[in-house]
Amino acid sequence: MRIIKDLNPTRFSLFDAMRAEITDYLQQHFAPGIGLLGNLDRWTQQRIADENLAKLELILESDGPAEACYRDLIREIDAEAETGIYLARADAESAHLRTVVDEPGVSGELYRAMPEVAPVLFADEVAHSAEGLDLVWVTVRACHDRAHVDAGVSGIIMSFLVDDRDSVLDMTHAMRALQYSFHEDVVRRRCHLPVLLGDRENRDLLIMVSELAERAGCYEKRSAEIRKTANTT
Repeated sequence: MRIIKDLNPTRFSLFDAMRAEITDYLQQHFAPGIGLLGNLDRWTQQRIADENLAKLELILESDGPAEACYRDLIREIDAEAETGIYLARADAESAHLRTVVDEPGVSGELYRAMPEVAPVLFADEVAHSAEGLDLVWVTVRACHDRAHVDAGVSGIIMSFLVDDRDSVLDMTHAMRALQYSFHEDVVRRRCHLPVLLGDRENRDLLIMVSELAERAGCYEKRSAEIRKTANTT
């Protein structure tokens, strides 16, 4: 990845500290048999690292780093929740998947409905799956894990920018509560499963999630910008 240019010493020191913590965080998740991404090959792990460090570079070079980072968090937690809803359960290994089950609209039981959901939302994976919808679950976990790690990196960056880790944890928890509830409601309605939210709750949730999506901007444009900076296009 190219070196950031035209940074003053103070800002470069901030970048250096951020990069070190992000690198440590990613290495934990790349650890074989332990980390969420430990089963990936080294080329893929390097790509993920390059793209997250490119994201850091773009955030620090933006006119409003905190706002740019917040928009990335919206995008990443949205992506995490889209598949995380099938992994959220009271006995999940990851703390965020256990905690979100306490939120209204998140049942922690959606994984049980995968036989009904998969043909509607994962048709290609179903067509190539063996017994137990194995490819569906591989896809769900891969998408969730990558998005969760990306969101974790953005959380680290935001913690440096606002100098308050507790407020960042509260922010990400609130965002997860909205996104997981929203995505589970969407799946239940699309697949004709019993809904957990009433019409008024659904409207309020849709308004809040729509506001977040508008603030985040175009997901594809941002992803392309990150990949271009990381030279992973």
